[in-house]
Amino acid sequence: MLFQTLLADHLLELKSVSEDHVTLSVKKLYEGEITTFLLYSPAGFVFPEKVKNSDYTFEVDFEGPFFPIVEGVNSFGKRMYRVAPQVLRVPLEKPETRVISDIKNGEVLVYVFIQSPEGVVPVSLNLEGKRFRFFNLEGKWICVFKSFLEDGAHELEITFNGPYGYTFSLKKEIYVIKRVAVPMRGEDGAFDYTVFAEHVVKRGETLWSIANQYGVRVGDIVLINRLEDPDRIVAGQVLKIGRVYFRENPVTIVVNLFSSKLALYYDGVLLKVYPVALGRSDATPPGRYWVLRKEIDPALYWFGEYISPRTPLNGLGTRYLQLSNPTYAIHGTSKPWEIGKRISHGCIRMFNRDVEEIDAFAGVGTEVVVVKEDKEFPERIY
Repeated sequence: MLFQTLLADHLLELKSVSEDHVTLSVKKLYEGEITTFLLYSPAGFVFPEKVKNSDYTFEVDFEGPFFPIVEGVNSFGKRMYRVAPQVLRVPLEKPETRVISDIKNGEVLVYVFIQSPEGVVPVSLNLEGKRFRFFNLEGKWICVFKSFLEDGAHELEITFNGPYGYTFSLKKEIYVIKRVAVPMRGEDGAFDYTVFAEHVVKRGETLWSIANQYGVRVGDIVLINRLEDPDRIVAGQVLKIGRVYFRENPVTIVVNLFSSKLALYYDGVLLKVYPVALGRSDATPPGRYWVLRKEIDPALYWFGEYISPRTPLNGLGTRYLQLSNPTYAIHGTSKPWEIGKRISHGCIRMFNRDVEEIDAFAGVGTEVVVVKEDKEFPERIY
């Protein structure tokens, strides 16, 4: 590489990468002007879409290889055409970041795992003014530190070194309770699913009407089809219809009908207890459920009537966690004075500030266990 650089007339540096664009900077090693810069790929020539000073932006949708063609004329009129590197591969895939916590002997260790494309190396993690380094273990990049974090939201900033002098940072939000850190709004649990039908969306249909037609849950359709916005389906869209089965998640929620309280566990360790409102009589049945989908500022649909979010008539509060039995959910309330009472039709109501914390910490796939026991929550459940 050093030998190629010494022989080069032009040096390329990767400035930025997106899903379908790359920007390359050209440094001339001579006095003169650049007359041509384009990329040759197996799909043909790629011409710059935008040129600003020495930065050239190309539209590409694959990693390469690309063969840069750069030509110029120096102050003596000589053609300059040599370039380094001679072959480019561009990491269009973004690094994946996973955050987990490990509770041992009263201390919490936070692990940040990075799965990155070839040639992209995580260098450091910055958090609350502190800097931590990554190390490579059997091909995986790991950063670990003893948790010092206060309850609430925090932001990780991870710096990466990429090919051709490319340096960039990614940010990831986390949420912390009792020094235990998780990705913001929780880490979605792994799931399996079965598909038994396909449905072509007709005009006027909603996910709710389609789910009822096939006897499945809205969350099943959302997860199987990986719908980013469940409220946006269009006529002609093909949806897979099936059932989701969750496998694992470090977060567990336990609701005790006897005490009208909800407990939040991480890796089997009790973190926090919250007061809740429950269903009248036995309207909230004991059992084992999972969080199937989550909504921020949910609207209420009551016998076909739409009730806007955050209004007095909408009793769902600021967060809504639909359980795997679609009859039940964990949600906020517009009537905080009812918390602690048996007053709902079966849902589990919380203070808005409390359900917002549950929403920030627990992901889709979190197990929810409803029990009726005349005793305190145990410090460990397994």
